[in-house]
Amino acid sequence: MATCCFRSALAFRLQSFWETRAASGRGPVLLKVLRYLDRFLIGELQPGDTITREVTERYFKSTEHLAPGTRINRMSILRQFCLYQSHFDPRTCIVHRMFLPRRNRPMPHIYTVAEVRRIMAAAPPAERSPDPLRPVVFATLVGFLYATGLRVGEAVKLNLADVDLSRRLLLIRQTKFGKTRYVPLAPCTTKQLAAYVAQRRAARFSQEPTAPFFPSSLGGRYHVPSFTTVFLQVLRRLGLRGPPGQRGPRIHDLRHSFAVSRLMAWHKSGDNLFAKLPLLSTYLGHSTVTGTEIYLHATAELMESVGQRFHEHFAVPSARLLCQPPTFHL
Repeated sequence: MATCCFRSALAFRLQSFWETRAASGRGPVLLKVLRYLDRFLIGELQPGDTITREVTERYFKSTEHLAPGTRINRMSILRQFCLYQSHFDPRTCIVHRMFLPRRNRPMPHIYTVAEVRRIMAAAPPAERSPDPLRPVVFATLVGFLYATGLRVGEAVKLNLADVDLSRRLLLIRQTKFGKTRYVPLAPCTTKQLAAYVAQRRAARFSQEPTAPFFPSSLGGRYHVPSFTTVFLQVLRRLGLRGPPGQRGPRIHDLRHSFAVSRLMAWHKSGDNLFAKLPLLSTYLGHSTVTGTEIYLHATAELMESVGQRFHEHFAVPSARLLCQPPTFHL
């Protein structure tokens, strides 16, 4: 067993719980949250004690100053640990799911093609920058995210060797959930990327296989926060988002837009959306199909279209139509 990372009365159980879960690829994130719990338990428990209802209530109250998402994550992991601890100590309080705080997810903004074109055209100018390719990289990356549905972190990590334009294939390495996957490219997207690669070569950026596909001004790799900041500045300049502090369209909504667009295309072709969800889930790199189902509710247009199709095929005729006498053609 590795050196114990915890110091509370339940340090041994926290360590074994973390090592068990770390094998599934969640080690670093889980360890951070468990250390917060461990520091709290140091002042709450004596040797031989366990987590009671009163302890869980005080832990929940200690997180009131945190963002809702952070509180949900911490309470969810506390619940999982309590379930684990209860196998060894039946006195342990088990937090029921209904008592966990609810995640209030804002509805994603589904970008239109016209909006994406405006964003690409409003790329930051190359003025005052040693990099004349800067607006080209920005515009290409925005269009690339909209056309492929990749996470922005996946896109900026791409190397030249990961983009195979001859086979129209992307290699996405070790991303969220520790997965590596291949992502196919549409012919039109491949054509645009080929033009970008030519411009990138003409600007004399590194052609090494490990060089970033979307280089920064200094030739290094873009960081997600810095690119996101520029993206939000462009949105505000175009009037698509309010001032800092207000909610509005996000860069991650480009991924939502891709997924909804794909579902709409399948729906208009008459395909069974629930049969197609596993394909979309694999393409997007989701760990479960449940994470993909959110896109079924992301657009009113899709729901209206589904409702209309249901009405056409399954709705009972109105009483007025049922009472009309049949028409005979003699």
